[in-house]
Amino acid sequence: MSAVKPLPLIGAAVNALALPAPRLAGVLTRRMWAAPGPPRSIPEEDRALHESADTATIRVGAWDVTTYAWGDTTRPVLLAHGWRSRSLRFAPLIRRLVDLGYGPVSWDAPGHGATPGPVGTILDALRIQRLLQERHGRFHAVVAHSMGVPFAVHALREGVEADRVVLLSGVSDFDYLLTAFSDALRLGPRAREALRTEVERHYFEADPTVWERFSTTHRIDTLGRPFLLLHDDTDEVVPFAHSLRTLEHLGARGRMIATTGLGHSGALAVGEHLDAITSFVQGTDLPAHALGR
Repeated sequence: MSAVKPLPLIGAAVNALALPAPRLAGVLTRRMWAAPGPPRSIPEEDRALHESADTATIRVGAWDVTTYAWGDTTRPVLLAHGWRSRSLRFAPLIRRLVDLGYGPVSWDAPGHGATPGPVGTILDALRIQRLLQERHGRFHAVVAHSMGVPFAVHALREGVEADRVVLLSGVSDFDYLLTAFSDALRLGPRAREALRTEVERHYFEADPTVWERFSTTHRIDTLGRPFLLLHDDTDEVVPFAHSLRTLEHLGARGRMIATTGLGHSGALAVGEHLDAITSFVQGTDLPAHALGR
């Protein structure tokens, strides 16, 4: 937690800079925003699972993206991790899926895990998922966590094929990572707008529509497949309200399990929730009374 204490001081400096030089303030904050930090380490209890993967690389833009596959990949299930994470975040689910005869498939996003930086965008993630589809075929399911949720849903909108979708602690609003970062720095309106404009310019050809178009809720009602959402009402990383918004846009195709006290990633380590996820992947629609909707 000590690392976050200087953030308001940095934010004060950025706020001051944004008055005479908003473009420079935007560039500096964009560089800070796009730095996920050192790769998440591999827990010792998951090392054997990591080493048992069929590991490969796919070339996307400037990156050799590290990909992983376990089990029977003629029955592939795509796993999309979030910000400051890596594929092995799904370790308990990977074991369950392999035991059930599925082939979990995943990748470390640019700047995460074993894939070098710099970080990529949702457009790079789309290219990666399409290449994984070409390699493995139609997915039995897609399971996405946190910021991986809008990345996965956008890929589905753009033609990646999957029978079912599981969204864990998912971001609904694409600009949430930007907003959360700005809140942590206590950026004022001028500095926030400078950062937003610079992200649009640097990554998206100055397109201001990306915040709506890449949100999870955008046209999700056109995706004709069942969705299962899990989110904890004590999540301090992505607020619970994000999944509620997504659920509202899904209508009858969405089901949600609301947990309490598990935080942002805890559901992935709880047997009953792993049971719910794998039952859903297998094609079992959970009864409405079992869902915290």
